Order: sequence, then C-alpha cells, then structure tokens
Amino acid sequence: MLSVRFRGFALLLLISAPVHAQSSVPTSGAAIPPQSLAAGAAAVTVDLRNHFTLPTVTGQIAQINTVAGRFNFELLANDAPKTVENFQAYINAGRYQNTFIHRAVSGFVIQGGGYAAVIPYAHIATFPTVVNEFKLGNTRGTVAMAKLGSDPNSASSEWFVNLADNRGNLDNQNGGFTVFARVIGNGMNVVDGIANLPRYNIGFDATGAAASTPLRNVPAGETQLKTQYYVTVTDVKIIPIFPSDGGATAVFSFSATTSNTAVVTAVVDGSTLSLTPVRAGSATVTVTATDTNGTTALQNVLVTVTGTGGSTAPEITLQPQAQVRLVAGTVNTVVLSVAATGTPAPSYQWRRNGAALTGQQSPTVVLTNATEAQAGTYTCIVNNTGGTVESQAAVVSFAATNPADAGRLVNLAIRTNAGTGAQTLIVGFSLGGANTSGSPALLVRGVGPSLGQFGLAGVLADPVATMFRGEATVATNDNWGGDAAITSRATQVGAFAYASASSLDSALALSPAGGSYTVQVTGKNGGTGIALAEIYDGVAKTAFTATTPRLVNVSARTEVGAGSDILIAGFVIGGTTAKTVMIRAIGPTLAVFGVTDTLADPKLQLFADSALVAENNDWGGDAQLVRTAETVGAFALPQATSRDAVLLVTLPPGNYTAQVSGANGGTGVALVELYEVP
Repeated sequence: MLSVRFRGFALLLLISAPVHAQSSVPTSGAAIPPQSLAAGAAAVTVDLRNHFTLPTVTGQIAQINTVAGRFNFELLANDAPKTVENFQAYINAGRYQNTFIHRAVSGFVIQGGGYAAVIPYAHIATFPTVVNEFKLGNTRGTVAMAKLGSDPNSASSEWFVNLADNRGNLDNQNGGFTVFARVIGNGMNVVDGIANLPRYNIGFDATGAAASTPLRNVPAGETQLKTQYYVTVTDVKIIPIFPSDGGATAVFSFSATTSNTAVVTAVVDGSTLSLTPVRAGSATVTVTATDTNGTTALQNVLVTVTGTGGSTAPEITLQPQAQVRLVAGTVNTVVLSVAATGTPAPSYQWRRNGAALTGQQSPTVVLTNATEAQAGTYTCIVNNTGGTVESQAAVVSFAATNPADAGRLVNLAIRTNAGTGAQTLIVGFSLGGANTSGSPALLVRGVGPSLGQFGLAGVLADPVATMFRGEATVATNDNWGGDAAITSRATQVGAFAYASASSLDSALALSPAGGSYTVQVTGKNGGTGIALAEIYDGVAKTAFTATTPRLVNVSARTEVGAGSDILIAGFVIGGTTAKTVMIRAIGPTLAVFGVTDTLADPKLQLFADSALVAENNDWGGDAQLVRTAETVGAFALPQATSRDAVLLVTLPPGNYTAQVSGANGGTGVALVELYEVP
C-alpha cells in the first residue's frame, strides 16, 4: 500500500471491487408499424414513447451527475414516502450541488450528500431529520439514508449506494436502514468505478485509521489536498424518462437514421420522430433509444414512398464494373451494364465524362472497336416518374501494358452430375487467335474421387476422360496413375493436387493444334456422380504473345437438376487487363439440334467469388447480343422470345462462376457457353 502525508492525514491506496451489470435498460416495445407515404406530402410523426420502454421503472428518476460519470436513481415513493420527500427537498434547494462522494468501502457502500466540495470540507446545511421507514432490503444497487448510530430517526441529507447484498448487516441494526431508491440501467458501472478509485484518509472514518475517501487523478508524491481530486457531485436533479420536444435532459435520448435519404428523411425532436417523404422508393429507418449510460435499443421501420399513380423510384440492383483497364494500342470490345428495378419500368441514359452518349439508352452499353478515344468515366442515369438515380462510376482506361499481359481465358471448370447417356458431361472448346497453327500446352482433367478432399459426397467413383476432334479420338485416360507429366503440368497451371497417385481420377497433358475439340467425362461401368471437367491453358505468361493460340470458346452440355444439381461453370481470366466475354445458357434452342428433354427456362447467374456480378433469365432478342453472337461465331438463337439466357460482360482478371439452373426449379439438358469477344 502507498502511504504519504496529506495535510496531516495519512493516504492509503486500497484494491478495487468488481463490476456487476444492472437491469432496467431501454427495451423495444410495440413495433413501429411500416409507413406508406406519398412523395411530396407532409411529414408524418411517430410518438416514440409508445414504442420504447424502461421495464419495471414506475417512480420518478433522480439523475446524479458527477465528474466521474452520471447514474440514475429510481425513487421508491410507495415504499418510503417521507424519505423520498426529504431527498427531493435537498434537490429542490440545490443543496446537493457541488458536494462530493466522501466515503467508499470496498464491497460495501459509497456515500455522498453530506459535504461541500471545498477545502476545508464542511457539512451542507440540513433540514430536520426524517422518520425511519425501513421496509426494503439493502441489496446491491439499492440506495439508503445514512444516520447516526443508536438513533433510527436521525437521517438527514447523506445517502449511500449498496455495492453488495448488505441485508445481513444493514437490515438488522439501528432499526434497519431505509432504502428509498435504486440505481437503474447500467449506472452501477459508474458507481463501481467510483468505488474502485484510490481511497485516502482525510478524516471520515470513525477510528481515523482507515482510508475511505475516493479521490481522482492524484499525482504520485502529492501531499496537498485539492478540490480537483474530489469525486464532485456537480448536480442532482429530477428528470423524465422520455425527452420532451426541444431535447431537455431525460433518461432516454432518441436518434434516427435512414438507409436512403433520397427517399425519406428522418428527424427526431425529443420523443417525436418525423418522416418526410422525398421521392418514390423504399428505405429502412433505424430508430435508436440510448439511456444515460449508453445502453441502446433499436427498431427498424420500413418506409415506402409512392410517386404519381403509385410509381416507385428506380433502385440500382447491379452496378457497372468500377474499373476497366485495357492494353494501349489495341482494339477492344467494352461492355458496361446496370440493372435496376422500379415502377413503371425505368429508362436509361449512359454518360461519358458527364455528357450523354447518343443512342446509348439501354441497360447495357457496348463500345465496339474501343480505343484510347473512348477512355473516360462512364455512368448511367436511371429514371422513371418516381425519381432518378445515377449509377456508380465505371472508369475505362488504357495502359501501356505488354500484350503478353492482355486478359484472356486460361481455365474452364465444369462441375455437375455425370454418368452415361444424357448424363455424359460434354465439354467443347476452341483454340484460336491470330496463329491457329501453334500448339499450346493444355491440361485436361476429369475429376471424381479427389473431390472428396473438399467435402463433396456422391462423387463419380471412376471417371473416364476422352478428347475428340470431330469424330476422331485424340486421347483418352481412365486412371491418371501418378503420371509425372500430369503432375508437372498441374503445378505449372496452378491446379489443385489429386488426392493420391493411385486415385481413379483421369487426366491428359497434351499440346494440340489450333481448332475445335470436345472432352467427354463418363462414368466407368455405368457409374454416376458428381464430376469436375477442367481445361487449363498451360502457356507460360512469359511465352504468351498476341499471336499465341489460346482458349477462345468453351462450352459444356449436361443434364441440369434441381437444388444442388445445377450446372456450374468456373472460369479464370488471366493477364492483367480486362476481357469481354459472352456467356450463354441454352435450353429450348437445343431442340433445334435434336436434343430431347431440354431445360425449358434456364436462368444464368455470374459470380465473382460469392458476389453476384450479373444475371439473366430470358435474353429477349437484344440486337447487341445478336451482333456479338455473329462476331464470335456462335449459332443463332432462332426466336427472340426464346427463354435461353445470355450475358455480355467485360470482366477484370480473376475467378468467376457461371451457374445455370432451371427457373422455378425446372430440370433438363442445358448447354453453357463462354466466348472470348475480341
């Protein structure tokens, strides 16, 4: 223990007591009902006193403001009416102002209300003593009146807060100590904080031997008592639970935020929430009630604002890519897309550097033959009678990058149920580019058993991978057998390792000439299960040139089931610059080629990791998609109203997943295609 001299008083430093949580914190009551407002109409108000509560609190609240924090008493007038009246008389007379907490006993009580925070300290003026009204037990958090020994009716101004359950002591002496209040909320955290302060002997212990006065910020070696060391009670006042308009001090304070200030604004004055409709749309308003000690309760309110004729303002659901970086000196196709909802259906206007682009009034803008002249900042204005919203900016830029770093397809992976017959997993791909006579290094894999190491069940036990050019078999493999060339190629392209050299997975390492190929993954001996077909471009980055043959088209056909049995196509764009691709999910149109049991209504979704990038259900005969299909050599979709799905997107380098499922849970055979768009 630390001992110094303090104007003749010994100073002793003691150990602190633990902190315990209290009850009666803000609680959400009756839910604020959803609000339906009209754009431009007057604000509506909500009385928040009807929607938040302070459970079990029925008495008046006295707020104790100290330099070490504030805490609240609930006055228990039904149990100790004369004592509460006496306490209020001191408050009304201002006699508790600038007093100090003069006594703290660890694990027992802190005590105040007796002495002015001056040097030398002096007892405040007192009113006549109050008759003893002992009724309630001195449990932790209760507040009782101090009194002289052997005189039950000697209480005047001094009060104390019980730090522990003191019933065994204080309820059984001097007529019992009158409990007239209790600390509410988390106010005991402040009380315990005061009790935990260093305590000094400045003369309040009857024996003169123990340290009992808590003091703050006393420098080491200090020998002079100063008023700034006191735990001063600056004020004690009666406060309401709910604030009145104008923001008077209360137990609660309210605040409100809105998820969309362009739709509705939210302002709180006292206990009144005002919601002002701005334009059509919807927003969530969050109302927070905070008590004296920072404990909160909140409610979320859905606010719907309608426009003229019940219109709702457009809301952008998918933003255009924020950055598109291309190789300087090259010609590229750049696609920027936005998706939005609203009633009536919104209109679109694309802008470049703030200026409207003539003729670009659809959700997608396609910049064919884009060069440095098209660089700039692109946004889309989405508008209807309910309002207007602008998309995030998408910057299109060109960099002096080596053509070897140009974005390109380097990997395709198809995961689905595979087997025989209609369940045969068929993957087609083309090796193209300026030089179709080259021989790029490829790794082709049919993975089944090794998928088990990723936690997949029901895998294809023994896949067989066969590669064809036209009707001719190029190569086939049943079990890879730990082939060193396969291992080397897998390491080169970054493919995951097979579970073991003896796994029954299949793989081919080869260098075919440019052209079109198919790979079929079937189950040996009629087996079925989940399988993964992979094609990797093994050309090293340092060896790639603008004329190197590369993957320019990949496709996969298989049966699409419900639930987890969807068709999943993963692909990787390598290099350092963006690449434009067209992705198609073909179902109904496969019937033209004699395929039966086709997927009637395919839905196509594109993800970057787990984030949705774009989606399409019915392609709708879009003229830009028709022109792009002609450019890349894709077969035509015969009907503009067919329910096939198509996406045209410009993507930065990275890993992507295209998922094909049946709208409304439909099943059937489907084809997913991925084309490089020059």
